[in-house]
Amino acid sequence: MKKNIFIFSILCALVSFGCSDFLVEESETSFTTSTLFETPEGLEKMVLALYPYERSMVTKGSGNGFLAAYLWGERTTDLCVFTTGDDANLSRYTSPGPGSNIDGLMYGPFWTHRYYIIGRTNEIIFYGNKIGDAAKISVAEASFWRAYCYYTLWTRFSRLYLTTEPIMKDNLNDLTYTPADSADVFKLMYDDLNTAIQGLPSGVSGNEEGRICKATARHLKALVAAWSNDWQEVANQVDAVEQGATHTLVANPANIFNRSDLYNVPETLFALRFSKERGGGSGHRIGSQFANIIAETVYTQQMVNGQLVKYNEENLGRQWGLVYPNSYLMSLYPKNDKRLSAYYKAHYTYQNPNQLITIPVSETKTENGVSYNTTYNFTGNPVKVEIGDTIYGRDVFAATKTKLDRRSVLPSSLKLVDIWSKPLDADNGSASFKDVLIYRLAETYLLGAEAYMHIGDQTKAQYYYNKTWQRAGNPAETRTITFNMIRDEQARELAFEGRRWDFLKRNGIWYNQMIKYAGDFTKFPGTTVGYNAATYGITDGRDKDFGPNPDYYADFNGADNDVLVRYNVKPIHVNWPIPQSQIDAMGPENFPQTTGY
Repeated sequence: MKKNIFIFSILCALVSFGCSDFLVEESETSFTTSTLFETPEGLEKMVLALYPYERSMVTKGSGNGFLAAYLWGERTTDLCVFTTGDDANLSRYTSPGPGSNIDGLMYGPFWTHRYYIIGRTNEIIFYGNKIGDAAKISVAEASFWRAYCYYTLWTRFSRLYLTTEPIMKDNLNDLTYTPADSADVFKLMYDDLNTAIQGLPSGVSGNEEGRICKATARHLKALVAAWSNDWQEVANQVDAVEQGATHTLVANPANIFNRSDLYNVPETLFALRFSKERGGGSGHRIGSQFANIIAETVYTQQMVNGQLVKYNEENLGRQWGLVYPNSYLMSLYPKNDKRLSAYYKAHYTYQNPNQLITIPVSETKTENGVSYNTTYNFTGNPVKVEIGDTIYGRDVFAATKTKLDRRSVLPSSLKLVDIWSKPLDADNGSASFKDVLIYRLAETYLLGAEAYMHIGDQTKAQYYYNKTWQRAGNPAETRTITFNMIRDEQARELAFEGRRWDFLKRNGIWYNQMIKYAGDFTKFPGTTVGYNAATYGITDGRDKDFGPNPDYYADFNGADNDVLVRYNVKPIHVNWPIPQSQIDAMGPENFPQTTGY
């Protein structure tokens, strides 16, 4: 039997309970409780069904990929500025509580999605252990999925209930919903990942590509161990991945995300596969949120066969433009770091021969006591732009007295953008079939650097730190590796991959980073925020170097909203509230709401 990860339907949804007399009559199909639960082939079908079910996350919350964009796109961390959209309440922390619309868009769907998978894995593990060695790989794979679900739930909620038994008619009334001891949660994840590491194959090939393997489980165990400050275990798992040599770093960072089939990238440890082929998912809109809308301006239309084409590859096609790398993130890169061009598109060019403006000579102006240049023309004479020249917002304003929308000028993240499987002019919720990358080797190595820094082995800390640092074209780091260096390299390498929230939270610095850097000042703030020039960055806990930026004010129409998150965020927001619907179902006397909500 061929093992194809693109399962057309979720087979495990056919069975609600694991009771042996659920079906009385002989089934005329090949799928019954007996074939699913009592045969190795049936259990493998159930395991394979977990992949498309996880992929369905891209449509949960809303058709625009609301939930997926938060999980895999850094929508609320210290690295991004959010501009607009129907999820502004959470992105700016104006109304993020369990009674807001966010509950139904994010908290509830995420909780129920994860616990559904946990329920299915409980069944696979229970019945697989009864079968024995013939189901060993299925049990190992299901064990990874169960640990993965508990890990992702823990990173967001920090309060869970544990369930490891399949639900049957005999125990249906025995279920109790009380918050689990954190030690029990982590013990289960350790045990499950040990099972996964022991039973999973070292690698996959052919029509099994995209399934998790031993290195994936080791990576997740390193993440779990890092939450426990078990640094020797982190180091052990990272070393094992390195020595296993089943995955390798791509030599040039520009060649990691410049494709739609990310599961084929040598350093990919885990990616959700999408495909236009039958069973490859319905597509998604996630990447459109992270690329700017410069295509909506007349300057970037390209002449193709005598016709002006609005959406083209040079401007990444038609995009949605909601969230962008902020000033703080971009400031972390050295000037010649290869990742600046590999991971971001910061500059767009004039392509329309009918819209070649003349830029006046730059003048110096002062706003709120800060000076800036009115254009980038320092030649002493007006300059008419040519095809291929970079578009700058202040140049356009100086020449036309019209400011560009900030959504057209802010840098785009190239990690999620898709010009390979998505039509250039498409703008619907199922247009892109680019894989969603979950884990890759670069993070494994940074975990190694962090572990050996804590252990006190600087030789190994430098070795792993330099894996990504030198690949980006920087000279080998020979100084003592510090936590702040790892914090910044983690941002430089993994921004917009869904890995920042976990890192900040487990290191206890989420709130401090958010209040200092989240969002951006894209204009001098008015009354919307409590900005006080005399105290900003001095007595209020924020970083004075990331205050109002006159260059932004000159480049485009900014908004006070862009920095609201920095003023609204509170320490309680490091934990998501338990979905109110789940508290009602479990009983508030059994599972009360997280303190602060």
